[in-house]
Amino acid sequence: MIFSRLKDYYLALGSFVLVLGITLYAYYVSKTSDQEQDAQVFKLRTEQVRETLERRMGNYLQILKGVDGLFTASDTVTYQDFKRYVSSLQIEKTYPGVQGFGYAAMLTPEQVPTMEARMQSIGFTNFKVAPASPRTEYSSIIFLEPMDARNRRAHGFDMFHDPIRREAMEAARDFNAPAITGIVTLRQEENDKVGQPGLLIYMPVYYQNAEPVALEERRRLLKGFVYAPFRAKDLMNSTIGRELKDISISIYDGKKPKPESLIYTNDTTDAKLDTSGRKLYLTEVMRIAGRTWTLEFKPRESFSDQRGIDEHNLILLAGGIISLLIFFVVWSQQRYLQSNQLTELVTNNTTAGLFMLDKKGYCTFQNPAAEKLLGYSNDDLRQRPFHELVHRKQEMGNLAPELNSQKAHAFEDIFICRNGKTIPVACASRQVKQGGEIEGFILEVRDVTEERKAQQALVESEARFRSMADSAPVMVWMTDDQNSCTYVNRQWLEYTGTTLQDSLGDHWLALVHPDDKAKAFQIFNAATESQTEFQSEFRLRRHDGEFRWMMNTGSPRFGAEGNFLGYIGSALDITERILMENRLKSNAEMLQQIFMQVPAIVGLVRTKDLQYTLVNAYLREFYDGRAMVGVRAPDALPLSQQEQFTRIIQNIAQTGEPYIGQEVPVYFDETPAGQEHVRFFNMVYEPIKNRKGEVTSVLTFAVEVTEQVLSREQLSVINEELNRKNKELTRINNDLDSFVYTASHDLRSPLANLEGLTTALLENAEEKPQGEDDEDRMLLQMVASSIAKLKGTIHDLTEITKVQKDLESQAEELAFSEVLTSIEEDIHGMIQEAGVTVQREFAVPQIRYARKNLRSILYNLVSNAIKYREPTRPLQVNVRTRREGEYVVLTVQDNGLGIREDQQEKLFTMFRRFHSHVEGTGIGLYIVKRIIENNGGYIEVESEPGKGSTFTVHFKEEA
Repeated sequence: MIFSRLKDYYLALGSFVLVLGITLYAYYVSKTSDQEQDAQVFKLRTEQVRETLERRMGNYLQILKGVDGLFTASDTVTYQDFKRYVSSLQIEKTYPGVQGFGYAAMLTPEQVPTMEARMQSIGFTNFKVAPASPRTEYSSIIFLEPMDARNRRAHGFDMFHDPIRREAMEAARDFNAPAITGIVTLRQEENDKVGQPGLLIYMPVYYQNAEPVALEERRRLLKGFVYAPFRAKDLMNSTIGRELKDISISIYDGKKPKPESLIYTNDTTDAKLDTSGRKLYLTEVMRIAGRTWTLEFKPRESFSDQRGIDEHNLILLAGGIISLLIFFVVWSQQRYLQSNQLTELVTNNTTAGLFMLDKKGYCTFQNPAAEKLLGYSNDDLRQRPFHELVHRKQEMGNLAPELNSQKAHAFEDIFICRNGKTIPVACASRQVKQGGEIEGFILEVRDVTEERKAQQALVESEARFRSMADSAPVMVWMTDDQNSCTYVNRQWLEYTGTTLQDSLGDHWLALVHPDDKAKAFQIFNAATESQTEFQSEFRLRRHDGEFRWMMNTGSPRFGAEGNFLGYIGSALDITERILMENRLKSNAEMLQQIFMQVPAIVGLVRTKDLQYTLVNAYLREFYDGRAMVGVRAPDALPLSQQEQFTRIIQNIAQTGEPYIGQEVPVYFDETPAGQEHVRFFNMVYEPIKNRKGEVTSVLTFAVEVTEQVLSREQLSVINEELNRKNKELTRINNDLDSFVYTASHDLRSPLANLEGLTTALLENAEEKPQGEDDEDRMLLQMVASSIAKLKGTIHDLTEITKVQKDLESQAEELAFSEVLTSIEEDIHGMIQEAGVTVQREFAVPQIRYARKNLRSILYNLVSNAIKYREPTRPLQVNVRTRREGEYVVLTVQDNGLGIREDQQEKLFTMFRRFHSHVEGTGIGLYIVKRIIENNGGYIEVESEPGKGSTFTVHFKEEA
């Protein structure tokens, strides 16, 4: 795009580039000449600096050799001799930078006290060799001049003790030549807050004024050292300071420049190089007293100091200005020519319709978009005022010229197109002035039909959203990008009991529980910073004042351009879920307590390593404490169980199926008697799976059932014995039943003969006159009575046998009322004689039962109530039915004689009678009880003497 714009200004750019190219060439030639000249001058100056430094250091070495000559010329040099010699040199004036000249004697440990005494004797009362730590060799500064306050700090100091000084001293000794140290802190500088790097030069002094050649001789004959200490900055400033006004120099100890090895520098500013010497930089290496120094040279701003601007810079500045002037002149001409083209291009390609109206309201110009919008040609627009075309009326409305000014006048209107179609438009008009006079105004027209539709769709969408939100079963909320709540739905307002204004902004926070407010706000702010979804739980006050747990979820909203608009979310009451979770947690804790305390073997085994992760107390005690959390489960078991247990767990891990074992025999170690001990268990090994369905653990649950197994075995033996006895009793009962039946059958025929004979004899006796054979007649009547009783007894025995044999009588649906009516007809005479009233109330009208059995039960109970009536009061018998659970209950109640409590237990015994004034055999109630119990029911009696009795029968209905 940039290149497409530049092509319109090729002429201006070409002129600019041509003149600027000539300027740059002239600048380059001038600057190259200046740089060559600066390089030559810079090289000359650095050589001068180096020569000055070498010359000055050479002078110091010569002086030091002179001091060394003093000790060579005389075997004994006193302090006064040394002082006079150094004073004659006038080093403060002649050789600034050196701190003085001195002599350090080499001493053995035995010579140290002698030296200290000697120096103290000549006036140095505080002289001590320092430091005082024991060592094999000592050196001590005994002479140092001038002896000012600074140099007194070094008097007595053992320089041979310091590694850096010792290196130079040993070099001077071994090579019999001057040797300079690396950077040190001079003894004179140690108490100064701001010191300078220090240097020392040593010359060896040998005994007997010798000049030893061999290394061993030099070391053996060493007497001491003459030396000179220097403060590096003072030394260099006095030596080369005058030479370095326009050159920056840095001197380093060693062959490579390192910050820690910097001896001296005069480079104190960031502006080091001037415009003509940016690339000038020189590094040289020199040897001083056996040590290598590295010198870095850089030009300073004053190196090529010239007043005003450099010639080449002046050429560049002047040429640049001329190039720009030429460019702007040509560019302005081209821009003026292209301005009209650009205006026409914009006008013709804009999407809005542009109309130029004169003062009378006639359109003098329209762009293509305007013609396409309304459909009017330029000829149409010139014939009538614009407002008459688009309004089809005389009123100008918003198109009146007086409504326009220099500022834009915006309005909306309805325009009529050439084809008669009306369209909504958005207009903007502005006056056009020339020479201060209004020439007309420009009208911009846009078709807003689609915008109106979009606005309507937006309104409808918002209405649908609010309707959906108000109908949602959750509380819906919305915030803006400033975390301010802008909307809540109807459910929120109804749930909280607040108004819309009370919930917008940050007022909703007042509804949050104080203990949860900080955490909820923290989660919301963190999500807002990352513009991600979030979920939080907090308590919210309901309309009744109760705080309820809420699950609040939110999702970020983004605009069409991806800009963050805020959050939309929902809140759901999860109080019941929280309560359920708490109950589940409580149940889980209770379940764990149950597992830990249940009298059964409970353990949790991890499948990957077979280690226990849960062991209850019973399991731990069962295996004598060997089963513990973290222990391999097989290792805690008896040896005979380990392989089988491992195999079962591995099979469960592979198949995912539980293992269930009933009464599994487990063999333990042998007892003290040498017998194998077997115990029985019911086992359930249940797999515990993760979300992927993989078995991670196995829950082992086992209950010992040894006693049950042994009891069942014993019970089996007892049952076999009982079965045998039962079969024997059954056989005996069958024999007795057969005997009774046979006996009653066989006795009936002779008994019938006896009854017939007795009846014949009684008839003959009745024919005889009264008083004759009265005794025989009475005996015959007694025999007849006994035969009748025997016949009744045989009949009752037969009935008992039938009851025993008729257990599977056919059941049918019977009505209590029908059976009772039949019985009343059979004993009608007895009822009439007793004057009894029988009341019936059948809540359960029918029952499925054997007809003969139900009739026998009702007959015996009703007839007994009539037989054993109280003669002094009218007899009432009540017969009722009702339902109790699975039973149909029949009650027969009377107000007769009653039965004592001690007799009630024997009431249903065979041949048992308690009233002798009424004839009977005593087996009726026995038969009733047998019938009821044989059919799954039972009978009860409640009675009180003198008040009556109530018999209650519980029928188990037959299928």
